[in-house]
Amino acid sequence: MRALKTTWFGVLVAALLLASTAQAAEDKSMGLFVNLTTLENGPAGHALYMAGRQMERGHPVTFFLNNKAALLASKHTPLGRFHMSGKTVREMLADAMARGAKVIVCQMCAKMNGVGSADLIDGAMLGNPELVAEYLFDPSYQVLSW
Repeated sequence: MRALKTTWFGVLVAALLLASTAQAAEDKSMGLFVNLTTLENGPAGHALYMAGRQMERGHPVTFFLNNKAALLASKHTPLGRFHMSGKTVREMLADAMARGAKVIVCQMCAKMNGVGSADLIDGAMLGNPELVAEYLFDPSYQVLSW
């Protein structure tokens, strides 16, 4: 009887391990919505670096640049280099867009920071609440903020 209980316990543990492994499988259709609020090289570069790694894993990425981060999408904002990539955050943003990332710039934040639509790098777009809501409330997207 004891051997039977031990066998069933082993089967139960194996089934639980298999179930948890199956649940942990990565869903490549899940997207990442990166809410970026800072112009600081370290955190902004880290956000772009992390998002780039997720894109390499097959996840779609959308950036929402608000507050001072709206300046990252301006052609005219001087930026330093992020140490992990050797590129400016704007160059990292352009690379991400070339690989399919979307960049939405908060329209009000752009205006408050003196950035107009003509100042934006190619591919970046001014957003509005409806456009942001498409990603923010989409259950196939996870939100990560910096």
